[in-house]
Amino acid sequence: MKLFFMTIAALLSFVSCNKAQEPENVFPENNHLVYGGDFSIMKKLEDLGGEYKLNGEAKEGFQIFKENGYTWCRLRIFHTPNMEGPVCNDLEYTIALAQKARQFGFKIFLNFHYSDTWADPGKQFVPKAWENLEFTTLTDSVYQYTKNVMQAMKSADVLPEMVQIGNEINNGMIWPQGRLWVNNNARWDELTALLKAGISGVKEVEGGNEIPIMIHAATGGDLVESDNFYKNMLQRGVDFDVIGLSYYPWWHGTFEDLEKNLDFLSNKYTQEISVVETAYYANNWYPEPAEWVLDVQPYPPSEQGQHDFLVDLAERLKKYPKVTSVYYWKPDGLDIPGSGIPFLGRSLFDRNGNAFKGISAWKTQNKSGF
Repeated sequence: MKLFFMTIAALLSFVSCNKAQEPENVFPENNHLVYGGDFSIMKKLEDLGGEYKLNGEAKEGFQIFKENGYTWCRLRIFHTPNMEGPVCNDLEYTIALAQKARQFGFKIFLNFHYSDTWADPGKQFVPKAWENLEFTTLTDSVYQYTKNVMQAMKSADVLPEMVQIGNEINNGMIWPQGRLWVNNNARWDELTALLKAGISGVKEVEGGNEIPIMIHAATGGDLVESDNFYKNMLQRGVDFDVIGLSYYPWWHGTFEDLEKNLDFLSNKYTQEISVVETAYYANNWYPEPAEWVLDVQPYPPSEQGQHDFLVDLAERLKKYPKVTSVYYWKPDGLDIPGSGIPFLGRSLFDRNGNAFKGISAWKTQNKSGF
């Protein structure tokens, strides 16, 4: 990712709040995407006896992804998870998984959910430890917690190369205190105060000033919502480096919707852009159109269709120099009976751990490594 080759002076210029002019040499014409995956469940699946296989040969999961062009490891972290099923990403687990990823040469991208469980546009549960706190105490808790996690990871020699503050927060985070929309009124000041607290927690750890910050919205196909969200972030002084978008066609629209958004954001904002979550079905099942599900299916939901979707997506993203990375969400899913971890049909492996063709979709795309 080109952001990490910038000088410190260029980085400081790059993240200024009023982006009047694009910094020089940040986005060279020879753009190559960086490819990553959210490998947050891999350790638990392997600990439970799950095996990953490529062409019939069992290998470490990270080794298979490394061989197929993946260079970044995105890891979620929950505040105090119950450790049941997939809700297992506490600090100890995250550090152990990051250490393993580093052994295979992966860079670490830490995703703070600021919740004890899943956080997304439809739910952002406040951690139990933070329930009923006054807002000023809550913001300080966000700061202290973030700083403590970062310090622990630094002490374990896995200080992340990038950090995401909140997960899919286009409707806010840490509800109800940080909920964005209340009675049709947007509470930007509350949300951005929490974001600034988290960012401060990152920056105040030794080496933290050099860590790029991502702000993530699930608005991949929505130009208007994306612009309104990131505009308000900058107007209120949120200091971040990467625009992170989720893009799942059945929720976010067509490739054309995505490209219109990327083109607009690329021209208006100086931040780099990441499609930080994407996936596609390979098990011949696809969501039926419904209230929150769009009638969009760019490829058949088959092994070949999954592969073709990923190739097509990468080719489209490469048209936009400011789009510098793309991450597959839960590419490492396996079906382990009794684990409580659902197999969603969007993994890059079948239920028994055999790699689908899609595992190699980005292999030939990756020219630049890191």
